[in-house]
Amino acid sequence: MANEKMKNQSPEEIARAAQEAALEQMRAMMGSIPGMPDMGDMQAQIMAQMQAAVPNLAEIQAQQAAMGTLGSVDAAAVAEAARLNMAQAAATMQAMQDGSLEKELREANAAALDWLGEDDGWKIKRAATCRLTAEQRRLMAFAAPLLVYNDEAVDAVESEVLPETYRAQLQSWWNITDRDSTLGIVQWLLHEGHHADADAALALMRGDQPEAGDPEEKAEDVQLIAEFMIRNGYCTAETLPQTVIAWDLVRIANLGRWALHAGYLSEEEMWQVMQVTAGAARECFSSWEEYGRSFAFGRGVWHGDEEDCQTAWEIVIALLEEETSPWRQIPWNA
Repeated sequence: MANEKMKNQSPEEIARAAQEAALEQMRAMMGSIPGMPDMGDMQAQIMAQMQAAVPNLAEIQAQQAAMGTLGSVDAAAVAEAARLNMAQAAATMQAMQDGSLEKELREANAAALDWLGEDDGWKIKRAATCRLTAEQRRLMAFAAPLLVYNDEAVDAVESEVLPETYRAQLQSWWNITDRDSTLGIVQWLLHEGHHADADAALALMRGDQPEAGDPEEKAEDVQLIAEFMIRNGYCTAETLPQTVIAWDLVRIANLGRWALHAGYLSEEEMWQVMQVTAGAARECFSSWEEYGRSFAFGRGVWHGDEEDCQTAWEIVIALLEEETSPWRQIPWNA
């Protein structure tokens, strides 16, 4: 029976099945958490997916060894197809690492939407029935930029993503495997994260002495994104953020929710983590606009990428202007 299934598959079809499995794994790993996965971990998971695409391959090879074929498909052809597929997978991982894959996907998506005549604007997604209290909705609002980015409801804790996917993502990007490591990353994001070095560079730009961080580490990226934001009217020289901590604060708020679904935090602990974001944000900013501008600045400085900054700013504008946005419905000082 296994041989009959293989007889209708060409080397190209086998390779395509493996490639689709690899791409599905890549989409799952990229979908919810900003950052870069560990390439060794991802390659191992892709290899597992490829094996799953042809689960009885070893058995079939043993049965057909005497004939030197794999069903009616030449074994050498299958090996060559697999080799080409792995080369494509390696190229895909390299593109993920240098950021070119996200850029290509974004450009392709924009081109498709232009051809269809559809609006490519960011949408504020709301739950069909909101089960949160007023205070919980306020805390969720601090996570909103990444919720919009990931096309998730801004007023719901629930998620359609599987717990095992969250666990795999948290481990790959953050080395989070339990409650303690979750809270450790929360503390790192709060006190250092990706904002410490950028804030030090910003302090030097203002003529101040940095209190922490390495100003040289992010000086070039800070200069690039600051000029980009001013040139495009996101801010003026006077309203340029003095800190990019909102980028890390938004991630703290989302990290609490991800850890809840991974089984590492209780719901009470998740709300406490979100409260960390809310408290720090209220200390650093005086409005949603300031918070959003800092988030966009920080995301751009993160990789020194103007397009990252532009994407974040488009989300911020949607949150500031759309009537369904929590930033329009919940006062900053609520």
